[in-house]
Amino acid sequence: MKTIGLLNLSNPCTKERVKPTIDFLQNLGFEVKESPFLYRESTPQERAEVFNQFMCANYPFVFDVSGGDLANGTIPYLDLEVYKRSASIFHGYSDLTCVLNVLAPIRSCVLFQICENTNLEDLRNYLFHKENHLIVQKAMGGNIRCLLKLAGTPYFPNLKGQSLFLESRSGDWKRIDTYLVQLEMMGILDKVHSLTFGQFTQLKELGQYDYLRVRSKEWSIPVTLNEQVGHSKDSKAILLEVES
Repeated sequence: MKTIGLLNLSNPCTKERVKPTIDFLQNLGFEVKESPFLYRESTPQERAEVFNQFMCANYPFVFDVSGGDLANGTIPYLDLEVYKRSASIFHGYSDLTCVLNVLAPIRSCVLFQICENTNLEDLRNYLFHKENHLIVQKAMGGNIRCLLKLAGTPYFPNLKGQSLFLESRSGDWKRIDTYLVQLEMMGILDKVHSLTFGQFTQLKELGQYDYLRVRSKEWSIPVTLNEQVGHSKDSKAILLEVES
């Protein structure tokens, strides 16, 4: 029986939210290994050590089911050499963007939240290595706020010549503009090959999504929209990897 690991590098989860995912995976015939810190407060070192252990165990799939604010604190404690050698495919989203963009230059990982996701047929096929309609794009990036947690650190990825994907759950046009200005001031939007905007949930709810189209006219890079990926429960996935 193959094992799937569930952990949290960010905030602790609730059992009520995670249990349906565990039931789904077990009904497919997988054994589920949960982090001992999944539902309680822990230190960054403790959460990172679970990641390191799961990578050593070579579980075929490891899903981070958390979100929130705490993921970047675990980065100094992740064993990147163990991750490099591991055969495990790591998945996370939202706050995990900062971790994913540290890992992706070493080995591909996936921007995806399995908890409460409604693409069950696509997910089932993905887990059994059948026809894959879950992953819809290859890029770097993810949540714009959480990617910028890496700014000014040695961990910010080299995005020169890369396809960049950005999304956000919260933020009106003013908040999103501050993030884009920061990327501009860092020179990122002059270096990337292209930019894709995913779901910007609050921007859409406020009727301000067209701001992204207007703003993108200021740049010389190709800009496209892909509203299949973001914080919605029917979100698809992005394969994060460095293009050679």
